[in-house]
Amino acid sequence: MKVAKVILFETYIPERDFLYYSIPEEFSYIEIGSPVIVPLKKSKKIGYIWDILEDNSIEYNLQPIHAQLTEVPSLGTPLINLVNWVSDYYGNSLYRTANYIFPTGIDLDVKRYLVAKDVAVDMTKKQEKVFISLFEEKTVEELKKEVGKISESVINELIKKGAIEERFEIVIKEKAPRKTVFQSEKISDSWGNLEIDMDNILKIVNKPLLLFVESQKKRWKMYFELLKYFYQKGKSVLLVFPTIKTLIKFGEFLSDLVPVPFYFYHGLLTEAQAYRVYKIAGTERAIILSTTKGLFLPFNNLGVIIVDQEENEFYDIREKEPKYDGVKVALKRAEFEGIPIILGSSSPSIRDFYQAISKKMFNFVRIPDLIKKKITIIDLRRIKNEDFLDSYSTKRINDNMRIKRKVLILLNRLGFSTYIQCVDCGYIFMCPHCRSPLVFHQDEDKVLKCHYCGFTSLPPTMCPVCQGYNFIFGGIGTEKLERYLVKTFKNYKVLRIDSEIELQGESLIKEADIIVGTKMIEPWLDLEDAGVLIIYNLDNFIHIPDFSMPEKAFNMLNRIKSFFKGEEIILRTYSPSHYVVKAIKSNSYGTFLNYELKLRKSLFYPPFSILHQIIVEGSDEDEVVDEGKKMVAILEEKYADLEVLGPAPFYPYLIKDKFRYQILIKDRKGIIESRMLKNICEDSKTPFSNVKFIINVDMKETNL
Repeated sequence: MKVAKVILFETYIPERDFLYYSIPEEFSYIEIGSPVIVPLKKSKKIGYIWDILEDNSIEYNLQPIHAQLTEVPSLGTPLINLVNWVSDYYGNSLYRTANYIFPTGIDLDVKRYLVAKDVAVDMTKKQEKVFISLFEEKTVEELKKEVGKISESVINELIKKGAIEERFEIVIKEKAPRKTVFQSEKISDSWGNLEIDMDNILKIVNKPLLLFVESQKKRWKMYFELLKYFYQKGKSVLLVFPTIKTLIKFGEFLSDLVPVPFYFYHGLLTEAQAYRVYKIAGTERAIILSTTKGLFLPFNNLGVIIVDQEENEFYDIREKEPKYDGVKVALKRAEFEGIPIILGSSSPSIRDFYQAISKKMFNFVRIPDLIKKKITIIDLRRIKNEDFLDSYSTKRINDNMRIKRKVLILLNRLGFSTYIQCVDCGYIFMCPHCRSPLVFHQDEDKVLKCHYCGFTSLPPTMCPVCQGYNFIFGGIGTEKLERYLVKTFKNYKVLRIDSEIELQGESLIKEADIIVGTKMIEPWLDLEDAGVLIIYNLDNFIHIPDFSMPEKAFNMLNRIKSFFKGEEIILRTYSPSHYVVKAIKSNSYGTFLNYELKLRKSLFYPPFSILHQIIVEGSDEDEVVDEGKKMVAILEEKYADLEVLGPAPFYPYLIKDKFRYQILIKDRKGIIESRMLKNICEDSKTPFSNVKFIINVDMKETNL
């Protein structure tokens, strides 16, 4: 007997990733990856066949598959292999990983018909009444209207006796998208020609290619030539971007060059819009611009994958299942499909650059940017009497205002003041649920707010420790800096962009003279009328307790340089001699790389090991520490080759009344798998313990 292992769509069965169904003879042609309709109790559900087994040993009767769905795209073997790998490698639930890719823009319209058979069997009076009523075929709804209230057990008993038979009429209803924002609005009359010689590039796409091109404009031109080449060969093309804003901007660039529609796929689409792209990917030759979610589309003729800004931290998705590293998943998808993959960057990640240069796992092309940005370093240690801005930054703002060029200021701190402190005793007002200072927000009816759990309270009137009344509103957030700029540059329009406000349309960007914000302003740094960019305090990016922060800061600055269209970038810092600052100033990727690799090699951080993280979380700090120590002891006993650090407080180590400690595992030989860590966590945990283990394997950073 053929048995199908089916993963249901949007129907979670506790502790079961899949269910088994028999495959009737009439569906003998059915394949792995086929979408099907299956019975589940009293309903019909959509699922995908994940595997087909030959099994005659099953002692109980399996329900048969009801129907195959021809309207919904099938999943190819490479995609099923990818989902299995993401589930296994990162320790995700197979059900949740599979449902991450399944379409949500379809519904089942199920009609159940009943009709009496020409037989004579013993019946109760109620059963006889139903039987007589069904001499003509009726739906269940029509039957109930005719005979009144009737239980499902009466119908089922008649079916068992062979007195009546049932049939189902199932119609797939696709939700119609109201807007076509998933599709390019403008297309060119013919293929553009950017006159870039790609012959040498196309000769080396036989294995993953790292495209180290500092200029975003030149890199995008190369992407166009690549997608044009593969599309004209009859292949679909997937381009992956770290943010929605970036992929939309690339779409604008593409619209003047491509004579066919292309499609957008990301988390802001409606269910109907997302399903339309899902179906197009599975049935047509298509060009799709997507976030990492597009790596799971059911392409049937994928020719190439292009990943832009491969170094970007947004590719590392760890907040909820499925957890995965988007760049690694892209590489795996290309491997399973047997197709080329291009990783583009203005400043490659250390991991991928090291694999390209030292391990020869990637082919490698570097094209430096000949147009150098002016980089000015402001040593904040020498700024004595100036409050918000140094004199040079103020001068450059005034210079750019006079020639009507925009000024952008990047400050990685929300709020008005980042802390409130009592002058008399030094007490800092902290969140009662998290060990972090409360941030004062002037614009939100003057409230204190925790940026981790959302707790809010009114500003203090008295110190709870010494009963003092004098407070310092310390630190500078985006609100406070915005107010200073409004007062200082009264004749100019100041706009703040951060997660606390909602940007209503791009017209505000065009009208603004000075734009201040968190990293949320990054997509706007390529404005044509930009003049100067001020990184308000670079130390906020560098000095964070995470081994990867220098790399992230360096890559962010290089990325900004690659598409910032102004003439100058001002870096304000208390650490002008830091190797990141020196490398940016001298425009030397090699300077940064050599220093960073030496440091990481001495400490066995990636790429010289695979780094795994276990977060131990619970409401009792002593219990959290004890469970963490037990976990470390088991790891050290079982695996002598591992370097295990911790348990140590994981910043911020108290969130929402939960204490958090982390264990770091440096795996130099690649011997640890997520399943091993999961089993060790389960085995080491004390019975009735309330501690929770969160496992993150193969980490690029530890500060999640």
